[in-house]
Amino acid sequence: EQLRKTRIRQDRHWPHTLGVDEHFFKHNKDYGQREFVTMLVDFNQSRLMEVVEGRQTDILRAAVGHVRGRENVKNVVMDLSETYRNFAREFFPRAKIIADKFHVVRLLHPAINKRRKEALGDNRSLPVRKLLLANGNNLDPVKRWALHKGLRQHDTLREVYFYKEGIHRLYRTHGIEKARQGLINLTDAMAKSLLPEILSLRKTLLKWKNEILAYFETKITNAKTEGYNNKAKVIKRRAYGFRSFKNYRLKLLADCS
Repeated sequence: EQLRKTRIRQDRHWPHTLGVDEHFFKHNKDYGQREFVTMLVDFNQSRLMEVVEGRQTDILRAAVGHVRGRENVKNVVMDLSETYRNFAREFFPRAKIIADKFHVVRLLHPAINKRRKEALGDNRSLPVRKLLLANGNNLDPVKRWALHKGLRQHDTLREVYFYKEGIHRLYRTHGIEKARQGLINLTDAMAKSLLPEILSLRKTLLKWKNEILAYFETKITNAKTEGYNNKAKVIKRRAYGFRSFKNYRLKLLADCS
């Protein structure tokens, strides 16, 4: 009750830059579904602004519609969620929507793991597993040479790895015009592939083209939101889970605001 009263007294308004993300809350035993919560993070004051039960647009609108100053929001950072993008477009019409860099560069990781298992077996202790997922530009020359030598024997895995590195090269580009041309070149090359995961990735990149390019104007990532997601997991684990969303929300806002 004291947490609730304290929360009511706080003066809330929308920041210039807002982070949006979700995380798992609990299992719904009645419906056999997993329930998620949405976190809204104020980047300007580095604080958790609100926690909403659910991730549907109408639920988000009802939960935060009373907060003042949404016309002042200039940037909204998120993962590649169509639901959150629709909410941001409708609720913050003046804001620039930015696709989080971390989520974009990880788009091909499931495909790499799948093709690695097909080629080398499901042995998680193989050193090549981490090398394939790492940014190739950060590998030392010896490891890079050994990795490329091994990939010559597996054409499909090599092609998926090539396009994964293509996304990393895109994010090393400086300037939005060079990035736009780099994204065009990358998606044009993907159109010639016969692999379904590459063609699917191409559709995703084209669908989120404007949001991906917005990163090169702002250089903003969703790292702060991910940090609060990690704190939320620690708080939930420390309490051995929460049954009541109301108590969970107040606890997160008390500890992270």
